[in-house]
Amino acid sequence: MKINAKIPEPIGFQLAPMLDVVFLLLIFFVVTQKFILNEQDLKVKVPTAPKTTEEASRAIDEIIINAREEADGTLIVTIDRAVFTLEQLEQRLRRQVRLNENQPVRIRGDADMRWQKVADVISTCTKAGVYNVSFSKQMPKAAQ
Repeated sequence: MKINAKIPEPIGFQLAPMLDVVFLLLIFFVVTQKFILNEQDLKVKVPTAPKTTEEASRAIDEIIINAREEADGTLIVTIDRAVFTLEQLEQRLRRQVRLNENQPVRIRGDADMRWQKVADVISTCTKAGVYNVSFSKQMPKAAQ
């Protein structure tokens, strides 16, 4: 008895699912890169701390305040690339505190700026009703 077995055609490489995955990864990285660039002022060099560990995960609604001092002593405060005076910063933080009573704020102060300028930013946060304040730091270069 002769058996006719049909040999199926070989299945080729399925390109459509692979393209879907690649486009999803591309979208993910583009979106996260935009968030990272908005919150950091590249002119701010965060101070180092000798026993620094990885920074704790950020709160979703955390406001990143970048503070640096110009050569002439002028304080530059930015949030999402927008420059604020201390009075404007206080008004913006007051609006946020009305929405979220425990509004978290992270201050990225430049390592070379005078302590008085950092104290001015902290004082502005306190006047606006923000008490959940943290500071960014980095590990020393030898420890990285």
